[in-house]
Amino acid sequence: MPHEQNISAAPATTPNGMAASTLAAGLRDGRISASDLMEACLDRIAVREPELKAWAFLDPDRARDRARMADARRASGLQLGPLHGLPVGVKDVFDTADMPSEYGSETLRGRRPAADAAAISILRRAGAIVIGKTATSEFGMYHPSPTRNPLALSRSPGVSSSGSAAAVVDQMVPLGLGTQHTASTTLPASFCGAFAFKPSLGFTSMAGSNVLVPRLAHVGLLARSTLDLCLFASAFDPALADVSPAIEPLRLGVVRGPGWAMAERDARVAFDALLERLSTSVEAVDLPAEFDDAPDIAIGLLNAHLARRFGRAPDETVRQYCPPLQAGIEEGRRIDRARYLALDAQADGLVERTRALFGEFDALVTLSALGEATRIEDGPGSGVMSMPWSLCGLPTVSLPLLTGALGLPIGVQLIGRRGRDADLLRVSRWLEAVTCPNHPVIATRA
Repeated sequence: MPHEQNISAAPATTPNGMAASTLAAGLRDGRISASDLMEACLDRIAVREPELKAWAFLDPDRARDRARMADARRASGLQLGPLHGLPVGVKDVFDTADMPSEYGSETLRGRRPAADAAAISILRRAGAIVIGKTATSEFGMYHPSPTRNPLALSRSPGVSSSGSAAAVVDQMVPLGLGTQHTASTTLPASFCGAFAFKPSLGFTSMAGSNVLVPRLAHVGLLARSTLDLCLFASAFDPALADVSPAIEPLRLGVVRGPGWAMAERDARVAFDALLERLSTSVEAVDLPAEFDDAPDIAIGLLNAHLARRFGRAPDETVRQYCPPLQAGIEEGRRIDRARYLALDAQADGLVERTRALFGEFDALVTLSALGEATRIEDGPGSGVMSMPWSLCGLPTVSLPLLTGALGLPIGVQLIGRRGRDADLLRVSRWLEAVTCPNHPVIATRA
């Protein structure tokens, strides 16, 4: 089968192709100016955006002004945040007071909120420059967004955080902010070849964002390495800035949960081969049978909340929604109070069962997706590999360590104990170092 990569990458030696951690150090000590970095990012966007369509809103003049302000702040000797001068693409499900916030919906065209979302305020205080709003599917639903996969334009970039993932992988910005209810960050990271961190539930406030189900609403961070994820996360939790790689011996528990039987053969073969190369202890973990219900529980809770939030809208408005949203509203209307409470109780039970999964394991490991990026015409792919961990609020990291039959990336998903995000990032840094993959994201390509 022919190799399907369709790449036109910027050299990694240009500012926009450099690692976020390298850029952050250079911006702080003056070796790189925020204005030069911004121009490199805007140049890259100008070249690639017509076919990639990663952005819902972009204001280059505003971005340049913010970069000049960042340079002036450094020149004045003022205190600098951990993300000083770094351009960040923000999924258009976060409110931004200075940009449209339309949640990917025609029904919200022109919406201008009065205040930033909590996460945006944190990023700005950390010195990040919100360069624009990245494209998303309507209200984060399982529906194609306008974005194309930067590694193969005929392939899907995944679900709703796809604009942020594509912008990071294509070197338009070093960091991208997304969200995840079921798989909205992990799946695009796997399809596009990004590194992704979905923290524990409650890692940061989701106020001012598109919260569909409170117990499923997570922020999602996208970058080009685990070290860059740590830098990004440190804006929210400064303790994560100094996360070093874990030291062997480690123990990894392999989970093959709901959806594993649907995984493509090349993905399973590559995953098993990776595990065989590891020098640390790797043992299979049998998930309790209740985890087979995790995808249905997550979708049931989602549909119930969709019906409550959108079901009272006028019929003419509902008819404008994307088909998955309309279907979810209809399904949710059939879920009565007793059924909803039962679903919520099942989710509570799974959360409790996860406490016993880890035992002596430092992390669990599985695939991030069923295989390589799907064809555009086949839809945005399945998030079944992430649903149990999102439902239970566990932190996860997706690393683009595998390659499928078409030469496209497939993510490896690490899962950690709830609230032990730093420990998970340590394991991720170790795994990235010992596997020495040919990352599609950070390799220099012509």
